Amino acid sequence: MDFTWEELTPAQRAQHDADWQAGKGLIGGDPRKRPNFDTLPAWGMDRPFFRALALDDGRAANGLRFRRRTAGAHPLEIEIGFGRGDFLLDRAARMPERWFVGFETKTKAVRLALRRLEKRELENLWLSDDDARVGLPLAIPDQRADAVHVLFPDPWWKAQHKVKRLFSPPFVDLLAAKLRPGGYLHLKTDVEQYGEMVRHLLSRHPAFSEHTPELAARVGPYLPTHREHWCRENGKPVWACYFPKRAAPSTMA
Repeated sequence: MDFTWEELTPAQRAQHDADWQAGKGLIGGDPRKRPNFDTLPAWGMDRPFFRALALDDGRAANGLRFRRRTAGAHPLEIEIGFGRGDFLLDRAARMPERWFVGFETKTKAVRLALRRLEKRELENLWLSDDDARVGLPLAIPDQRADAVHVLFPDPWWKAQHKVKRLFSPPFVDLLAAKLRPGGYLHLKTDVEQYGEMVRHLLSRHPAFSEHTPELAARVGPYLPTHREHWCRENGKPVWACYFPKRAAPSTMA
């Protein structure tokens, strides 16, 4: 599969935006079209779990608790596609002073991670089975996140599945909106062409600076994901990229 990305014409960009607004490519389909989309599942009530479309479900305190914590002053980090949760759970345990939010579309994985975080009595981590393309706009205030981690995203190799890829121009716009100035995107992949595609999209966006390897120090010690561990064991290369959001331009004369 070719991951190269050419500059878009205005018509092509408009089509990307229209597809985004229509919910095309969302994993599991558009949740706004599901029955009971605005209610929490029974297994998630009164636990550190949320769905962005159900934040106002009054049957449980989830939405109120999530909004209060998100509105606080704690630095916020987000992982999109946390899988087994190894990286995210370890990071929350290492940094109790920070607030962590994880998105993972596989509900079974979310339920497993919930049990793991409750067993560890972590109080600074909430999870969602939303597609982040739905959850981030609705649940996270603009300029709130200090870091967004996207580790080994599915490349969606087949041409007919290209629309499912996480990274697209509207998604980069979303990252720019949710990251604070000085915050950063942390990407890892074992598909070099995918990494180059992301570098193309981020480096040409006015809100982001070029890949800055020195930002790896801000991640610091970490527990690798299951995929990264497999790559290490099998001698498969991994590409890491760090894109800082530019500081807001001064309004002073």
